Amino acid sequence: MIKKVLVIRHDKIGDFVLFWPALHLLKTALPQASIEVFVAPAVKSLAEACPYIDHVIVDTGDDQAISAEFAARQYDAVIVSLSQFRIYKMIQHLDIPYKLAPKHNWYQYFYKHRADAQYKKGEGCWRGGCMLVEHFLAAHDITIPPHPTQYWDMSAERPRWQEYYGKQDGEKLIFVHPGTGGSSGSLSTETFIKLLESVDSKSRHKCRFVLTFNGDEERLAEEIHAGLNEKGTNAVMAKPLNELSDFAKSIVAADMFIAGSTGPLHIAGLHNVPTVGFYAGRRSAPKVRWQTLTQSHKRLAFTPPIGKKTGRNMDLIDLDAASSGIADFLNTHYSE
Repeated sequence: MIKKVLVIRHDKIGDFVLFWPALHLLKTALPQASIEVFVAPAVKSLAEACPYIDHVIVDTGDDQAISAEFAARQYDAVIVSLSQFRIYKMIQHLDIPYKLAPKHNWYQYFYKHRADAQYKKGEGCWRGGCMLVEHFLAAHDITIPPHPTQYWDMSAERPRWQEYYGKQDGEKLIFVHPGTGGSSGSLSTETFIKLLESVDSKSRHKCRFVLTFNGDEERLAEEIHAGLNEKGTNAVMAKPLNELSDFAKSIVAADMFIAGSTGPLHIAGLHNVPTVGFYAGRRSAPKVRWQTLTQSHKRLAFTPPIGKKTGRNMDLIDLDAASSGIADFLNTHYSE
């Protein structure tokens, strides 16, 4: 009987969020087991808020101490989602009956149990984590549960968070994260201002644009905020929140989330909030690979022309077409 499972996923926020479907499968299939995760420090509070996780171990960088903690917790299985040689060295001597790693990198052959985690063309990269967990469940003759339409139900807290962000009667809260996590390019300040002003004028709804930010992105958000206010567009700066988990929960207030940064977009996807993503124009189709976890009819994406010289230049996106598309997207979901 499996009583305790360790999952290794110690990387960026967006990558961790895209592992939630896999965690959902694992916890739903093994409701009595303790599902525990090894994560990066930046992800700690979000991992603690995840309804599919029972215990969180943070990557302190002290491999010897971490390995000792793994050993003390006496796991029945470990699923290595983010496979590194460092991780192999940390767990190789541990008395864990079942160790599963993905089939990539030369050291995969040190693991007795390996699984194909290469998602197919046309699938989101979140499928890779699910493939690992599905292999694990099948190997233990455990039924693979179906996926839900929403991975994080915070609907009971939606009115409180809408009040926090100052929503007035009849308004739609449009969250906008103008920064980028590095996976894509970024719209210029001037382009963002023009885009949001145009969306506001074309939408049938009263919009309140909430500009979210993190760290150095505050300056960019302030510039966009000032530009929109000059144009008479209703925009506010998001009130700061101390923890990533609080920000993640607060996104339930949004009626739409617009960003080029995949991390915040993916968090919005957990709530099944309609998302509008701006992705790099690459042949690898990032708008498909990095698609959010919202239902397909609630996703909209824009890219500049594909190419080395054009793919990261977001200002090459047809602004008029994008603003019309976003306004129509908003009107469709909230038809009067």
